Amino acid sequence: MDVKTIILGFLSYGEMSGYDIKQAFSNSIGFFYDASFGAIYPALRKLEEEGLVTKQEVIQSGKPNKILYQITEQGKDTFRQEIQTPILPPVLRSDMLVKIFFGKSRSPEEQKDMLESCLNLQRQMLQQSRASFKKLELHFDEYQRFCWEYTIHHLESTISFLEHKMPSLAKQPALSASI
Repeated sequence: MDVKTIILGFLSYGEMSGYDIKQAFSNSIGFFYDASFGAIYPALRKLEEEGLVTKQEVIQSGKPNKILYQITEQGKDTFRQEIQTPILPPVLRSDMLVKIFFGKSRSPEEQKDMLESCLNLQRQMLQQSRASFKKLELHFDEYQRFCWEYTIHHLESTISFLEHKMPSLAKQPALSASI
């Protein structure tokens, strides 16, 4: 699913500013799909050009004006059509896995530090996800709850896997410089 479709989904809940949309990405689906302002604002412009959203400028005293976006009926129809398309296989992009993949290029001490760093990051992400879930769970429908529980389960599984595999990885010698 692309950023434009996800924005239409968020706007189906009500009008939002670009900042609100970024917060919605970060605070709801950020674990499995995040978008930067550099992706959100061009997508909003394109959605407006296509007649799928409208915008309204709200005058604010003492600070910059706020632009609020609303989904149109055509935007609602487009969103409903898009969420009916077949599910695509996930594309996993993981900085952690790439660094582990090339782990033999590090010294044994660097390997150990990298693996501990990976484990600590996963633990921090789990702690943050649990805290966010607890804070927001009363507002979730059963599908949103499913996604949050999936995220927490995924992090727990990753931590368990890392803890199980780290001892054997830490025993592996580094590649020699001649290779």
